[in-house]
Amino acid sequence: MDLKKVLIDGHYGAVSLNIGAMLGGRDDLEVIHLEDRTKFTEEQRLNLLNTADIVILCQSSKTVTETIPLISNTNTKVLDTSNAYRMSPQWAYGLPELSPDHRRKIAQSRFTALPNPMATGAALLLMPLVKAKVMPPYHPLMINSVIGYTNGGSNMISMYESSTRPYGFSSARMYALEQTMMLQKELMHAVGLSYKPAISPIIDDYPSGALITVPLHLRTLAKRLHSRQVWDYIARAYEHEPLIDVMNFESSIQDLDGFLEANGMAGSNKMQIFVFGDNDICLLAARYDNLGKGGAGAAVQCMNLMLGLDELTGVL
Repeated sequence: MDLKKVLIDGHYGAVSLNIGAMLGGRDDLEVIHLEDRTKFTEEQRLNLLNTADIVILCQSSKTVTETIPLISNTNTKVLDTSNAYRMSPQWAYGLPELSPDHRRKIAQSRFTALPNPMATGAALLLMPLVKAKVMPPYHPLMINSVIGYTNGGSNMISMYESSTRPYGFSSARMYALEQTMMLQKELMHAVGLSYKPAISPIIDDYPSGALITVPLHLRTLAKRLHSRQVWDYIARAYEHEPLIDVMNFESSIQDLDGFLEANGMAGSNKMQIFVFGDNDICLLAARYDNLGKGGAGAAVQCMNLMLGLDELTGVL
């Protein structure tokens, strides 16, 4: 059996380390790590970039845009973990569960861009409602998130794990205060929203795990629904998706003992979706690991599709 050659180019934090760890035990792949570019000449790196079946870019967006022109072999596929090409029409958007067309494009495309970890949960919460025209694309949205500090890359990890870190790092820290985060445009592109959503993202003092919540005033939707009916739309959308568990509407609050911890899916490549509420207000929630379904797990899932392998190999 010919092994597929995978080049992990770069070392840009916890996601790249987790991708390497997930691929380490695979017997159907030849994995090459290019973490330290000083160990290779430019000629050697160029050769690696053009002889791999797939290159997984774990670099800054600037370095990614400099690297893409170097890959002249049209048989080499590219999976980018940065934000450089997430909204490019020439690139597949790396969230297979978003629609059959998304999964098909990932499998057929030479280029795939992984979503922002926060966008992963928000897009999967919103898409079933937008697609069913329950939520019009112009609907005003507020998206909240709590995420672990590994989401900030190697520099932020070092800051949080430093013995001399600032006192404020022991608390929840809100960011994107100017409301001009690229994530907002990414969600508009991914889900088909007409206006950018307001966001309230928080990074907190724990390593990994993400919790994305979207509150809805049901009277403002295109159809007047109970929260249980909102759950029905979402449950039907993902009933055949093995990496997404839509949790029971009637029992989930009791099962959670009334609390939803943001790190409850740390170490998993799956996502849990919850729908809470009554006839007036509905709360949508997606819980997953920013290094799993929001990072390395999603990368391996997309890589499998791009290489024509079983989508869930090494993921589930």
